Amino acid sequence: MNFEDAYKKLREGTATDAEAAFVARELENVRRISSILDDPRLSDPDISKAKLETVQKARKAFNKKTLIRTVVIVLCSLLIIAAVVCSILFIPSNISASGKVKLTKEQAVEAAHTCLVEEVGAEQAEDFHVDYAHRHLRYVGSIFDAVYVYKIEFEDPRGREYEIEVNSNSGFTVIRDIDLG
Repeated sequence: MNFEDAYKKLREGTATDAEAAFVARELENVRRISSILDDPRLSDPDISKAKLETVQKARKAFNKKTLIRTVVIVLCSLLIIAAVVCSILFIPSNISASGKVKLTKEQAVEAAHTCLVEEVGAEQAEDFHVDYAHRHLRYVGSIFDAVYVYKIEFEDPRGREYEIEVNSNSGFTVIRDIDLG
């Protein structure tokens, strides 16, 4: 006989005498088991003897582990969020800018040198050498409209410096900074 079915019939008032007796026996068994489990004489005697210090040490250790675990989870979550944000921002702009590159680094240095010659003259421009040439992203309007710009710095032995930027798409050059030493 199934207890659930018999109990349901008893509550509905359609149970037979045998089903009602079966439900009563099962409920009595549950009451006896419950009273045995609730008996204080049967509880673990070592639990009541635990020292307060031991409990406090265990709590501190647990709290420390929990704190470390929480900090690690938060840092990992922030790292994942940062990676997602960076990929959302930089992947479209890199794709956009890469499709527009028409000048190589060498061509950009040549364009910047031509600009330097126009600024200081061909004779003085011979004294200058490229200190560094670096390509970076520049956003034109949105993250989907970006170009690479070469930043090229020329320096001469007297300490004069010219910083020239060259648009990798249009070849447009502009002197950004002049340091006459």
